[in-house]
Amino acid sequence: MEKENKYYKEIEEKLNTKDNTQILKVLSEIRVSGKANILPLIFNMLSKNKNQQVSLEAFSILGQLKDKSSPKYIIEAIESEVSDNYKKELITTCWQSGLNYSSYLDTFARQFIQGDYQIAIEAFTVIEEWIPEAENEYILACKNLLISEVSNIDTEKKPLYVELVKLVESYL
Repeated sequence: MEKENKYYKEIEEKLNTKDNTQILKVLSEIRVSGKANILPLIFNMLSKNKNQQVSLEAFSILGQLKDKSSPKYIIEAIESEVSDNYKKELITTCWQSGLNYSSYLDTFARQFIQGDYQIAIEAFTVIEEWIPEAENEYILACKNLLISEVSNIDTEKKPLYVELVKLVESYL
């Protein structure tokens, strides 16, 4: 446990530096041997560091995650205000990684409703990807949320919304 805390602190320190070369080096190490519990450190770094190369590398790593405990950290980040500047990219990683997000359909429905058109497309894609694996309770929660929020759907997203509701209902 102490060794793990030391590793976590070292990664945190390295990701919080102003040296983008150092950050890229750490991200490369994380790609090879990182654990899901350091994801909040990456999210925190993304909210502070605006370097495009650093962001691209971080999102590339997130899109290739295979640690089955990663989704809970990514969902927490998506639901937080901290991720507002990179929410679309985070949601994109959810269908890229191949990790199972079937129990979070309502989270993506909420993002569909609240987000802009680009976020809505990414959220739709995640729902479409994982709904075949979802248990009925998650599908029903997704449908109920979509139906209850119909009046909050932007005109621009209405056609996409109609298709999403049809998709969700087809699995019930």
